[in-house]
This record gives sequence, C-alpha cells and structure tokens, in this order.
Amino acid sequence: MFNNIFSKILFSCFLVATFPLAGFIYQTQLNETDQTVNVKRNLLQTLDVVGAEVNNWVDINFRNTRFLANLEAFRSMDAEAQVPMLIAAKESLDWVSLIFVKDLNGDAVARSDGKKLQNYSDREYFKQLQSGEKLGQQVLIGKLAPVPLHCFAIPINKYKIGQERVGIITQCSTLLSISDYIKSSSFGQSGYAFLVDNKQRLIAIGDNPLALGTNLQDFSGHPALTLNDGDVKVLSYEGQDLVFAKKTVGPDWTLVIQQDYTEAYDRILNSKVNALILIISSVLITIILSIIVSKNISSPVKKLTFLANNLSKGKMVGDFSGKERKDEIGELSRAVARMGKTIEVAIRRLQKLKEK
Repeated sequence: MFNNIFSKILFSCFLVATFPLAGFIYQTQLNETDQTVNVKRNLLQTLDVVGAEVNNWVDINFRNTRFLANLEAFRSMDAEAQVPMLIAAKESLDWVSLIFVKDLNGDAVARSDGKKLQNYSDREYFKQLQSGEKLGQQVLIGKLAPVPLHCFAIPINKYKIGQERVGIITQCSTLLSISDYIKSSSFGQSGYAFLVDNKQRLIAIGDNPLALGTNLQDFSGHPALTLNDGDVKVLSYEGQDLVFAKKTVGPDWTLVIQQDYTEAYDRILNSKVNALILIISSVLITIILSIIVSKNISSPVKKLTFLANNLSKGKMVGDFSGKERKDEIGELSRAVARMGKTIEVAIRRLQKLKEK
C-alpha cells in the first residue's frame, strides 16, 4: 500500500495531525452540546417569565371581579350603588375595557361606561354559567374598539355562604396589554412570543400587536401547537427554520415562544464552520507539506538510485548533485560519488591490465 516515500510521508503527516484534530473535533462536539443545552434553557426561562406574567394578569382580573361580587352592593343587586364601584374598578386597571352586571336573564343592570343597557344572553360566557359552570369566559373582538378582549363572568351570590345566584358580573379586558408585555420581553433580533386561546386562535403577539386585526386568526395549523409543554424543537414554518417552545398558561391558553434557528444556534453554527475550515486547512497543509518534504527527499533518492544502477552496470553517467547537502541525502550522495570514483579507477586498472 505504501510503496513509495511520498505515500509514507503523507500517511505519517496525517497520522500526526489526526490526534490534535480529533481532540479539537471532540471538544467542538462538547461545546455544541453545551450550547444546545443553553439555547433550550434560555428559551424555557424566557417562556416561564412571560408565562408567569400572563398568569399574573389573569389572576389580577379574577381577584378584582371576585372582590366586587362579594360586596353588599352587588349581592343586593342595587344598580345605583354598583355604578360608582364599577367605574372605580375599571379605572384601577389600565387594561379593563368594561365591567358590567346583568341579571340571570342576561339583561345588563349596571355598566362602568354608562352606555345603553342591553341583553347579553347570547354570549358564550353567559351560557357557560347558565349550564352550571362556576366561571364563564370568552375571547372576542370588541364592538366599540376592534381589539381582542378577554371577557369572563362569575356569579353573584345572594349570601357569602351559599350558592343562590342573584346576578352575574362580567369584566372585559383588552389583550393588547399582554401583547405589549410580550413585546417588551422579546429577546435577540428575531425572538418573540405569541398567545392562542383554547380554540387555538391568536389573541396576543409580541412581534406586531397591531397585526391582530379585527378577526381572531385561526392558528390551529401552527406546528408549534403540536409540541408538549416544555418541549424545545426546531420546526419549519413559512419557509423558515425556527426554534419553538410552548407552555399552557392562564385559562387554558397556550403561550409559544420562537426564535430564528440561525440566531439561536449562532455560536454552534460558527463552531461548525470553524471546525470545517480547520479540517480542510489541515488536510491541505498536510498534503502540501507532504509534497514539499517528499520532493526534497524522494527526488534526490530517485536520482541517486538511477546513478547507482548505472554504476552497477559500469556506466559512468550522471551528475552527483546533492553532495553539498549536510543531511543524510548529502552523505549518501557523497558516498555514491566516492563509490563511482572507486569503480572508475578499478575499471581503468582492468583496462590497462588487458592492454598488457
């Protein structure tokens, strides 16, 4: 297999370069594993922080409404006493769009905005309470302001202890406040989060809240919604490779956080490119050095072999170049040259003996 000097030198150079190169590749793989863990950790930590804020937002709304429902003015269904409290409660939270009270037939009896009272029996959250649930909720687009609203309703009981219902209190809050927070929690150049309700409709997004429009977009086909909570995976979406993580938050909503794959794994990709460059460079340098070294050794050796063959046949031809070298090739050249002179002297002596 290695029947010439060049192949032996090339193999030796590759063998010498293999050990540090293998060490570098192994270290690169370890770094890649560490970076992958860091990417997942960062995404999940951001997901937890944003998810905690969404849960806190929902909890504040529920507590605010439950507090009102337990006040005497609401348990007595005294509309005149309720209005000032509804107004004060609305003004205490910037994102509240409307708080109102209705009777068990769905007819409004008091509103925080003083607008015309109407019947709300067709609302989904009202029907949920009527069917016996303790909480009714619905995400819809507001009529007065075309923005996504989270409306939830809880019963007003006649007594603090007991289940006799006398009315229903409903609070509607704009989800743009969640979009604003999600947007402020964005990371990197491409990372942002979005929120879908239990019907898999887009209700908040950190990329561009105004893109929500006047309709709740159907996100049921989004690949990230197929993930399990806490999963971090690279998925293709709209022609891009994106890193996704999801979590269930609030009232059965789904929070998804995403980042461009190239940005998320930037350090890993750079490490791979650097490793590839190093491997290619090492191969090229090994080949070039092997060629240079082999030419410096094999060419003189081949020439000396040719001269030695001629000498063995009694042919005194060729130039003994390389005698000036101070290495083993030089010593071999001088030795062959001396041998040539010795043979030449011996041949002349034989010729003289024949002439006698």
